[in-house]
Amino acid sequence: MDTGGSDQTAKGGRKGKRAGRRARGLAPVDRDGVWHVHGTVRAGRRSIRVRKSLGLPVDRVSQDAAIEECRRYESEIIAEATGQKTPGAFVSVAAADYLTRTREKPLGKTTVDIVQEIARTFGLQRLNEIAEDDWHRHVDQRQKGNSAATRERYLNALLSFLKFCQGRKYRLDQLPEFDRDKRARNPNRRTRRRVRELRPDLVARLMMAAHITIRAQMAVEWSTGARVSSVLHGCRVCDLILAEGREQITFHDTKNGESVDAALHPTAAAILRDYIEWRGRLHEREAPLFLTYKRKPYSDNGGSSGGQNKTGFKAAKRRAAAAVLQDAQERARKQRDPKRRQAILDDAEADAALLKSVTQHWFRHMLASRMLRDGDIRAAMEQGGWLDPRSVIGYTHDVPEFRRSVVSKFDDFGKSLTREEDEKEVK
Repeated sequence: MDTGGSDQTAKGGRKGKRAGRRARGLAPVDRDGVWHVHGTVRAGRRSIRVRKSLGLPVDRVSQDAAIEECRRYESEIIAEATGQKTPGAFVSVAAADYLTRTREKPLGKTTVDIVQEIARTFGLQRLNEIAEDDWHRHVDQRQKGNSAATRERYLNALLSFLKFCQGRKYRLDQLPEFDRDKRARNPNRRTRRRVRELRPDLVARLMMAAHITIRAQMAVEWSTGARVSSVLHGCRVCDLILAEGREQITFHDTKNGESVDAALHPTAAAILRDYIEWRGRLHEREAPLFLTYKRKPYSDNGGSSGGQNKTGFKAAKRRAAAAVLQDAQERARKQRDPKRRQAILDDAEADAALLKSVTQHWFRHMLASRMLRDGDIRAAMEQGGWLDPRSVIGYTHDVPEFRRSVVSKFDDFGKSLTREEDEKEVK
């Protein structure tokens, strides 16, 4: 009597299958043109099942090389399980995972570029096989000639990536140490700008010299302190409210990831009404609010090459500076006093030079400085979209005249002092 089939069923649990042990060891598998490692590793008393990409393209790495890499990876797993040091993951694999991981707020374009550059430089090297001096040389070469603040921002992106690599999956043992510039890393103030010299009449000159679409953008920036990216790409037609007494604009997808509802100054609202009349097509409620002079939307390039409105803004600055100089020459011709005539021309030269140096980001500094004069930091944070009071303070600029007026309003003890001296003389 043949009982082979029943014996196999009883032992293996599946009809027609022989009972046996699962194959051990790792082997390369071609999946979508990339070598993956599949198999089971026995480490101590554990069986570790592995399904992982090696990050090696099939067309550039032979099967024999992939097998060798599987053996190397297997030794790493055994070393890690037994407490030994491992060479860590490939930089290219860790970088790809870092850039594609799910986040509430996407990485900025600059950070993505930095991590991709690191992957190109160290891609097929193991994390723990890169010496600290190699990281130092890379940063020094990449940041040669840059400011301390730029170097600090680069290091922030690099160390954020390497800290991610310290996870168990990538096994980076320790972070490289860099000399950090504390002052550049956490400045009390942003780069100094001559904001307090930009008088209202010069702002008006700039506005009048601009095309209506650039003028409307500047009016919003002057009133709200919004970044250029938020103005061009963060608001739609339906995000603008111009009803009298309720003038407001909303920005989405801002730098901090939060939407910002900002109040509009009446003068800014008046300019926006002119712009809306020029723009037309208000039935397209979900369309971008601001268009180019050709009435086309600004293309969102992720911040890789400016805001695309620089040509129009620079033209406005040139025209405004030329108008200031021309008006000064006309006023100077009417002056008989040579010293007074020269003073008018010198002041105009200074104003023209100031206008040529203005950027749209100055308006963000102006907003912080103006709003903090009233002492309401919460209102400043809400209007400008800041999440941290320190960020607002970093944007403020000291105005000596205002500071002097505040000091002059202190409760004066002078009268009491005079009264005490009078009482002493009477005695």
